[in-house]
Amino acid sequence: MNKQAKLLIQLIIVMQILSLSIQPLSAYAIKTPNVVMTKQYKNLENLKYPSLVSAPNNIAQNKVNKILFRHIQDSYNRYEKLMKDMEKIKKEPMCKESPATCQYEYITNYQVKYNSNNKLSILLSDYQFTGGAHGNTVITTYNFDLKSGNQLTLDDYFSSEVEYEKVTNYALAYMKKRPEIFYSDPSEFTNFKVTNQTNFYLADKGIELIFQQYEVGPYSSGNPTILIPTSVFKKNNL
Repeated sequence: MNKQAKLLIQLIIVMQILSLSIQPLSAYAIKTPNVVMTKQYKNLENLKYPSLVSAPNNIAQNKVNKILFRHIQDSYNRYEKLMKDMEKIKKEPMCKESPATCQYEYITNYQVKYNSNNKLSILLSDYQFTGGAHGNTVITTYNFDLKSGNQLTLDDYFSSEVEYEKVTNYALAYMKKRPEIFYSDPSEFTNFKVTNQTNFYLADKGIELIFQQYEVGPYSSGNPTILIPTSVFKKNNL
């Protein structure tokens, strides 16, 4: 075999190796999830919020971050008001006798509940303590289509009143079987209904409904959740 033939064979082998090494990198780039980073509003450790730093396009990313930033701004306004209220009440005799009971607290934090298939679900919680036995937490869910930056609502998944009724009945049956978590008195659910305003986040096997404290169970149950399997409703871009 002459030198030219050997060089040609070596070149072909090198090209094949390079093609094999490039392909996994390309596949990895496609599968890389959208990145969410934690920020502190005005450098306050008690006010944390999510910021999307990797999305299919900048327009969608900016739309998502604008909504999340608006939430933390509202949280900050409530925090400032609470601190002003605390300073006023501290002057009262009750607070001078027992300072700890008048030490108010406000904390905002979040969890990424779903980040797949260009869909993102964020659970934001605002905790407030104003004395007493315990504080209270208000939760807010945000669900996004990361291709457009638009918010997703239950209307995007439950296309008719019939489907909403099916989901409501499923949730009622689920709660009835779990009195250790949810209210055991049926009268507590007389007006219960899953609507477009019900908090939810996406899950691998369906949609997870999440409720405020006291909404469907006692304080000890926190924020109960109910997974609605896709088999219960018409699957639509989940």
